[in-house]
Amino acid sequence: MIAPGSTLQTVLALIAVLALIMACAWLLRRVQRPQAGSGHPLRLRGQLMVGPRERVVLIEIADQWIVAGVSAGNVRPLAVLPRPGDAAPAESAAAAPLPDFRTLLARLGKQ
Repeated sequence: MIAPGSTLQTVLALIAVLALIMACAWLLRRVQRPQAGSGHPLRLRGQLMVGPRERVVLIEIADQWIVAGVSAGNVRPLAVLPRPGDAAPAESAAAAPLPDFRTLLARLGKQ
């Protein structure tokens, strides 16, 4: 028959191993997380889902913004724009109206 002391020892060892696994997972996640102000040259500024597996992303790198289309296994640049200044978004929208999506697609299709 199994002694009560050995069952307790087995349960405590199991709890210790599970706690060690959880501590290692937490530490690994903490170490791999990119820090906000770490000076990476590439930053994701925004994204928009346009389908179940497709999205449009806005990436900032140095003084440029890149608009890219991302789908399953494919990334295509759609536009490369200069980084806007410190103007408020309302001012920049009023200064230059954005072309409609049909015009942008037609222009990209000709390239």
